[in-house]
Amino acid sequence: MKLLTVTAALAALALPAVATTTLNAGPYSVTYNETTPGFGSISALGSGASSVSFEWSVNPVVNVSSVGGAPVSATFAIPDFTISVNPGYTLSGAISASLGNITYFLLGSNATASITTTGKVSIDGAAPVTIAPTALPVTVVTPTFGYFAGSGSYSVAGFSTASLSAASITLSASGGNFVSIGAQPQNKLRFEFTATPVPEPSVYALMLAGLGVLGLRTRRRQQA
Repeated sequence: MKLLTVTAALAALALPAVATTTLNAGPYSVTYNETTPGFGSISALGSGASSVSFEWSVNPVVNVSSVGGAPVSATFAIPDFTISVNPGYTLSGAISASLGNITYFLLGSNATASITTTGKVSIDGAAPVTIAPTALPVTVVTPTFGYFAGSGSYSVAGFSTASLSAASITLSASGGNFVSIGAQPQNKLRFEFTATPVPEPSVYALMLAGLGVLGLRTRRRQQA
C-alpha cells in the first residue's frame, strides 16, 4: 500500500505543471494556460461599450517541413482559457476567432500544405461543444509562396463565461521536393466579442424620474 502511494506521488510529480494566470482587461478577465509553447504573449484590445478582443502572438516553434515528399504533420495546442465578465458590464456574441498570416513555401510538383483548427467551446458552464476540424483559407502570393489566414465565429447571445479547451492547430506538409509552413511572432490568434457597460442605479433613477416628469406634463396638457 505504501509502495503504491509513493509511486502515485512520484507520478504526480512527473506530470507537467499547468500554470494559469489571469489577464484583467477591464470589462472582462481571461484566465488561461500560460505554458502552452506554441503561443507567446497575450494582449487585450478595445474597451467600453464596443467590440473588445484579446490576442496571442504565435511562436516560431509552430512550424513543419517535409523533404522529398514525405507527409509530415505537427499539432500545436492553443491555450485553454475562460472569459469571465467583470462587475459593471455585460458580454455578448458572437464570439469570433481569427488566425493569420502563417506563411508556406512549396517546391516541386504536387507539393501541398494545409492548416486545420479544432477545439471545444463551453458557454456559462454548459457541456462543451466540439468544433469540427476546419481548414484555414489559403492566399496564394506566387506559385511557390503564400499564407494561411482565416476567421470564424461561435453564435451566442449574452454570456457570463465562455471557455475554450482541447483546441489546437495542425500543420501538414507533403509532396514535391520541399514544403515548409512557419509562424512568426507578428502572426496573431485573436478572439473578439462585445462588452457593454451596465448603467449605474443612479442612472436608472434619473431615467425613471425623467419619464415621470414627462408623464406628468402630458397629463396636464390633456387636462388643459
